Amino acid sequence: MQGFLTTSREEPLKEDVNKRLKTFEEIYQFFNDRVVARQAERCVQCGDPFCTSIGCPLNNYIPQWLEAIAEKDLEKAFLLTNETSPFPEILGRICPHNRVCEGACTLDDGYGAISIGAIEASITDLGFKAGYTIPFPGITTDKRVAVVGSGPAGMSCAHFLLRAGIAVDMFERADQPGGLLTYGIPGFKLSKSIVKRRFDLMQEAGLSLHLNTAIGNDQPLEELVTKYDAVFLGLGCTNGKRAGIPNEDHPQVFLAMEFLTNVQRRLAGLSWMERFAVRGRRVVVVGGGDTAMDCVRTAVREG
Repeated sequence: MQGFLTTSREEPLKEDVNKRLKTFEEIYQFFNDRVVARQAERCVQCGDPFCTSIGCPLNNYIPQWLEAIAEKDLEKAFLLTNETSPFPEILGRICPHNRVCEGACTLDDGYGAISIGAIEASITDLGFKAGYTIPFPGITTDKRVAVVGSGPAGMSCAHFLLRAGIAVDMFERADQPGGLLTYGIPGFKLSKSIVKRRFDLMQEAGLSLHLNTAIGNDQPLEELVTKYDAVFLGLGCTNGKRAGIPNEDHPQVFLAMEFLTNVQRRLAGLSWMERFAVRGRRVVVVGGGDTAMDCVRTAVREG
């Protein structure tokens, strides 16, 4: 460890811009087994690791899985990344690492933080490729929980309940599970096959998934409260917020989530609203945050 003295921080390689502008496939090529070990060896192994103690909201075992993959123990690293995180290969792609774990890294000032996000995603990708899987015990209790919503919150709740041997029924009003991960985050940042794999794993572990089911319309919430030992509400925040400016209710003014959702639906071969088609049009995006940039990059790819 402590290879930061001789090894510089590396980022995952990006696809050539001319190629990535023509496709919605992921733009990053994550690390192979040699590069991920070399990057993990840069870790100082701090006595008080700020990356996890103050940087990571999940308090992930970051120093431990960095040490494991540096020692080329992929199985141990895979199990450690999946112990505290419900989907490390997803969070390794979409978390704002520079503002959390990597921003808290001791090496960030002077040497360049450990590439924690890229290493995290690479470990789980490599682990799945090697045939490792999540150690779900199967349903071992007589408890049953209803989870309303299949987005990140609902997925996380279901994951840890299943790890505890508790049966889960998940209700989702959309026709595909994943919520924001499926419809809000473009495929060039997060491949939808990765989201699907997580749901496949949870269904194998005992998850019952009910799509096209809106609690409150198709089934009353009171019925869930009566039928289940507990009910978790992970309803999401899909309604956009208007800016209160003139003409914002014009039919060609789109809210970000409406636009991104319809593009993702079209790409998935699902029904979508053609008024959100922007090919051949000039597009103005108001805002400059992550979601605004997702809209910009999506519009560019749409032509």
